[in-house]
Amino acid sequence: MFRPLFIPALLAISATSFAQVSPTETTTDQVDHSKMDHSKMDHGSAYMPDDHANHDHTDVTPTMDTRDENALISVDQPEIMRAIAAGGEPIVATVLGAVCDFCAKAMNKTFGKRKDVAAVYVDLDKKTLNLVLKPGAEMSDDDLRKYVKKSGYKVDAIARGPAVFAR
Repeated sequence: MFRPLFIPALLAISATSFAQVSPTETTTDQVDHSKMDHSKMDHGSAYMPDDHANHDHTDVTPTMDTRDENALISVDQPEIMRAIAAGGEPIVATVLGAVCDFCAKAMNKTFGKRKDVAAVYVDLDKKTLNLVLKPGAEMSDDDLRKYVKKSGYKVDAIARGPAVFAR
């Protein structure tokens, strides 16, 4: 459901958000965000609610150093950590043009409904799509690029397995 209440705030951040280009991309690589269909995007409390009132994270035991700021994968995300601990394969894709919550929601929607994905997190600060495949599941680089493109973006680089934990 589109909430008109958020239009002024969205317009205020639009000018700076659309102008961001990472050092590895050129303006021709950047997605034309103005052509994205945002009419179905909900930016209210329904957007990925955390439901912290009804659960805690005491059952989560970190299995790696969550303070590693150089790691590609967002190991501070409980869902990512649990999926890795369960034996899933971590994948991190650097995504060109991922600058706002619309971007994150589009990729979360595409990958979140896939049966081969155990956990997904879009890190807008690092411009990365963090995935953990279910144990035994496979996803080729070509397929990953295709699914990101379906979300409206372009993959710059892909790291898998142990390579996601250090640069």
